[in-house]
Parts: sequence; structure tokens; C-alpha cells
Amino acid sequence: MTRILGALILLVIFAVPAVFGPAWAFFIVVLIVLPFCMYELYRVAISPSARLLGWIPLMASIPFLSFINKGNLEAGYLTLCLAGIAVIIAALFLFERNRAGARDIVYAVAGMIYPLALMSFWLLLRNGVDGRFWMIFGVVGVFGSDVGAYYVGKNFGTRRIAPKLSPKKTVEGFLGGICMSIVLGLAAFLVYPALVPLTGFYPVGLLVLLSACIGVLDLAGDLTASLFKRDFQVKDMGNLIPGHGGMLDRMDGITFVGCLLYLVLKVAV
Repeated sequence: MTRILGALILLVIFAVPAVFGPAWAFFIVVLIVLPFCMYELYRVAISPSARLLGWIPLMASIPFLSFINKGNLEAGYLTLCLAGIAVIIAALFLFERNRAGARDIVYAVAGMIYPLALMSFWLLLRNGVDGRFWMIFGVVGVFGSDVGAYYVGKNFGTRRIAPKLSPKKTVEGFLGGICMSIVLGLAAFLVYPALVPLTGFYPVGLLVLLSACIGVLDLAGDLTASLFKRDFQVKDMGNLIPGHGGMLDRMDGITFVGCLLYLVLKVAV
């Protein structure tokens, strides 16, 4: 049930600004949420004595997201590269003082990819053609995947899909999540144009395929978060949301989805 409540929280955080607000409102949300996700990751991954290595990417995330929001990918990724160099140089000084190691460098740099760069694709998606629709399509698909996986897995699940990472997840629940993601994705496609005309033409087959992929990536994001928590030996990545963990715990399902939608729409549409 936690996943369902978490999915509802995700809907409020992401869908409300996307549906009822302009693009800049969503940008403000992202500007708050993503650095907070990075902070939660660095809090458990980087040694306390080497926390400076996490603050460098955190500060760089603000100009990076600003560039991405303006569509300036070159400047955005140059910002990440410069931040990565700064992390390495700072780590050399900290290593000399026995305050940082190679693992701290890896985690600090990795945090600029997961979750920062991967989730920044939601900005590009929102600012693109029919961006409001694709935001709704992606978030509704993740919500459907969570709901379908929970109820089908709870009532019919017998075969575990990832016993070490998440023993309660089953093959049946996974398939149920994909089916529900397809149903809600098609429902969004049928309802949205009746309210706001779409600019582009999107084949139903493509929408079905994307919805199925969203179900797969939702599970992948969830299992990735489980891997981190098991490796770091923590129950949750944070405690921002009472009873539901941190922000990163609730954002795990959408981490890869924005990237998929943006790239497919760039190539296939």
C-alpha cells in the first residue's frame, strides 16, 4: 500500500504543476525536488568526512537545471563536466587528509547522472511539443504500473521476480502493472484531446508500446532504489515524508521514464 500512497504523492508533486500550471511552475518544482533527491543519496552514500564532494554537485545542479530548462543542453552538460572535475580535485585534497576515498568520488559523480541528469529529461519533455500531455501520459503510466503491480501481485502473485532486491515483487504483479499502465495511458490519450487539442500525431501502437515500456522502467527504477538501500543498509533514503521515506524513495519509479519518452519522441515522431 505504501507504493500506492507514494504514487499519489508523486501525482500531486508532478502532475498538478504540469496540468494546472505553466511550464515555469513545473521548473520550480524540479528545482526543489531534484537537488533534494541528490542530497538524500549523498547523505547515505558519501562518507561524513567527505560530504564536501556532495555539495559541489548539489550547487552545480541549479545552473544545470536552468540550462536544461532553456533547452541549452551543451551548457548544461558542460556544467556537469566542470562539477565532476571540481569533485575530483577536491577529493585529492581530502584524500591527503584521510577524509575521502575513491568510492566517495564515484558516488559524488554518479549522483549527477542518477538522479539528476536522468530526471532532467522531464523538463525537456514538458517544454517540448504537447509537453503537458506527455507529462500526464508518463506520470499516469507510472501510477497505473504501481497500482496494477500491487493488486495483481497481492492477489495472484506466486513467482518472485527479484528475490534479493524485493522479495514481494512477482512476475504476475509485473505483468499486471504493464497492463494497467497501458490501460491508463490509452485513457489519457482518449480524454486529453477532448480538452486540449494535440499538435502532433501519435499512433496508438506507439502509445501502447510506450506504456508497456513505462511499466518496465517503473519496476527498474524501484529495484534500483532497493539495490541502493540494501547496499547502504538503510530502510529508506530519507524521512521527508512520514511513513513513506524520502523524496528519492517516491521518485524512483519515474527516474528513467522521462528519458525514454523524450528520446522516443525525438526519434520516432
